[in-house]
Amino acid sequence: MKIAAYISSHGFGHLAQMAPVLNRIYQLRPDCQFLIRCALPEAELKARLDFPFDFESTPVDVGVVQQSAIEEDRSASLLQMQQWTSEMDMHVEREISLLSTFQPTLVLSNVSPLAFPVARALAVPGIGIATLDWHTIYSFWLPENDPILASLAVAYRDCDLLLQPPMAMDMSVFPKRQKIPLIAAYPSEIRPPSFKQQGKKALVIFGGSGQPSYDLKALSVLSEWQFLIPHASAETPENVQNIHFNNDMRPVDVMPYVDVVVCKPGYGVMAECWRTGTPITWVERPDFPEFPMLKGWLENRLPSCGMNKADFKSGNWLKALECAHTHAGAFPKLVADGAEAAADIILAY
Repeated sequence: MKIAAYISSHGFGHLAQMAPVLNRIYQLRPDCQFLIRCALPEAELKARLDFPFDFESTPVDVGVVQQSAIEEDRSASLLQMQQWTSEMDMHVEREISLLSTFQPTLVLSNVSPLAFPVARALAVPGIGIATLDWHTIYSFWLPENDPILASLAVAYRDCDLLLQPPMAMDMSVFPKRQKIPLIAAYPSEIRPPSFKQQGKKALVIFGGSGQPSYDLKALSVLSEWQFLIPHASAETPENVQNIHFNNDMRPVDVMPYVDVVVCKPGYGVMAECWRTGTPITWVERPDFPEFPMLKGWLENRLPSCGMNKADFKSGNWLKALECAHTHAGAFPKLVADGAEAAADIILAY
């Protein structure tokens, strides 16, 4: 069996959804061969995928232009998507040529629109796994008759089946959709991180869309909190500790040892906090169309507390940290594994 997997490089959330499913498929079918189509660094893929794979790194979509993890550039996004969709036929023909050599049995996508017309052309199933898609995102920014939306709609309608974990947008452009349980990585049993000091601990992570700026030195007044921050500079307050992630230690592995995760609202980090039961302190992201839906989950379903951009940038985090840490709510119980459910459905094709 051969599977071609298309994974968007817009942040790490798409990989966070796809990787557990691919790993489960490999557990069930170790004879399976994989071609990964993704523009994320190969090292990031190898840190999350538990099997050998062929790799082709040409971008498979353009997503949204990010000024940082919490700031979008709408004008630049529209220009980039207009250019990319105007060449959709060329992109599809290139993928058909590439996959004709690989000869896949099945094509998966999260959530590149190229995958589905290519699968249709090769007469193999094309299955999506996603909580958002670019037609739905850009529908918030464009009139319904815009050529960008028309091009994306044609591609997504070739999808045979879309699998939707919790925290998904209403992706009505897909003709056939099926809900599945939460997909999230499990933490590994690692030695607890070595902390510089006692007290409450917060892991500060913002995924792969560019680190937002904030006043790091202002965190020094939050003396009861210790902050674990990847790539923290050498000149940091005493209560800030640099942390390095690699194949042996991922963010989800550290979550069980901290009291709060400080992050942007996004599927990947929210799902891993849900998996590990770690409260969330989130920063608003009002310009991204997915945010209102995720905000609803954060405020109504998950132990969390938010802060606005001004408080985040100034380091005025204490109220949101304490609110999340002492939140009386609990994460909804996970009674099934979305990766297992998705793998069973995919292999049934």
